[in-house]
Amino acid sequence: STSAFVSPPSTTSNVPQFASPTSALNMADSANSDAFEIMLELPGEGLSAQMKFPSIVEGPSEVIEVRYKLPFGLDVAPKDQKCICTKDGTGGEKVGDILRYTSQWTLGVPRGDGAITTVASFAGGISWQISMFDVLRAGKWEDVIEALVSNSPDRTNEVVMLFERPLAE
Repeated sequence: STSAFVSPPSTTSNVPQFASPTSALNMADSANSDAFEIMLELPGEGLSAQMKFPSIVEGPSEVIEVRYKLPFGLDVAPKDQKCICTKDGTGGEKVGDILRYTSQWTLGVPRGDGAITTVASFAGGISWQISMFDVLRAGKWEDVIEALVSNSPDRTNEVVMLFERPLAE
């Protein structure tokens, strides 16, 4: 499925515009930079992420949420220190969209503040955990590929990606 989060012009109210009931967007109040604020459902049982990140596009833009069942195909390539979509996809991404975030699975100690997670941490109990990988902060192209392919069928049944798309002014 695909959701679009449109950055409203600065002269309008901060009313969220969204296509999915599970995601929302608000622009930051900062006058110097426009930032997207998104509540995103992550793969897994009831997991979500509250995200806030600035636009990197000159002028107005929107964030497109793309979800693919596994296995999935994606046509992106590195260009000008960004990950750019090179071919329209069935999930809603279009040529020129910038991949900003992708779901990523990493090994880590259990999260939480309960006794069970504390004991598991001391006992060395590690498990697969989901997060959103910031593509712009990748040290190298291989880091992006590694994050994308960490979404494997033995851990999840879908991948979630956020693309930023420039809008015509």
